[in-house]
Amino acid sequence: MRVAAVNWKLKPCAGLDDLLAHFDELTMRCVTEGADLIVFPEHFVLELLWDREVDVRKMPRNLAQWDEDLEGHFSDLAVKTGTTLVAGSHFAMEGGEPRNVCVVAFPDGSTRRQSKIVLTQFESAEWGLAAGDSLSVLGDPKFAVTICYDCEFPESGRAVAEAGCLLQCIPAFTEARRGFNRVRWSAHARAVENQIYVVHSSLVGSLGREPVPSAVGSSAVIAPCVEPFPESAILAETAWCEEGVAIADLDLDMLLAARDAGDVRNWNDRRQFNVRLDG
Repeated sequence: MRVAAVNWKLKPCAGLDDLLAHFDELTMRCVTEGADLIVFPEHFVLELLWDREVDVRKMPRNLAQWDEDLEGHFSDLAVKTGTTLVAGSHFAMEGGEPRNVCVVAFPDGSTRRQSKIVLTQFESAEWGLAAGDSLSVLGDPKFAVTICYDCEFPESGRAVAEAGCLLQCIPAFTEARRGFNRVRWSAHARAVENQIYVVHSSLVGSLGREPVPSAVGSSAVIAPCVEPFPESAILAETAWCEEGVAIADLDLDMLLAARDAGDVRNWNDRRQFNVRLDG
């Protein structure tokens, strides 16, 4: 299984057609390299605000107008390319409320949605987003999507791994190095704890104003930090803050074998720890 992590750099955008052309360009770069599954970053649709001024509190509802167009395009492109597209995230109105959702499009044209569950203070207070309530197990082999902040909680990775997922996809948007480090270190932690692969995709660049005064990061394909994987546990990574794609082959048999071999077997040795308060 060959996967790709897209490092999307914001660029001038005159409207939806430009955004979709950018999406298609990056998709085809990955397809040319033989990718079976491609992960895009969180909130890449904010590129639509390049030449548009929209009140911060109205942005989610304003940008949600393109929800159906985006999902339809992702579905058509997945069929055309024969790939699975973890299409980053965009805004959608569900139940009368705006949400941060990731559409996953499969080669047969079907789609599934994953809402972000744990919202940042900005998403909650400024954007007024509604939170999702559950994680989905998708595809074959099984994988799951945890949007940015969701990955920072060990419970998210443990839940999807115990449901049979061998791959955790993390579309992300982080404004500063601290935010990027939190997500990247969490990605490594989820890979270590559950001995799974993790794909972390970042949005980079700037609109020069809110909601993207800056976006920093790189994108990577991450393995557990055990033999026979690299000591860095990074199978592929893009350049810092530059547009690009990181592509790597995931050997699922090797992953499963690593769980049962070596001096540390985090997956098999997982347990509940009891705490005793003395004194």
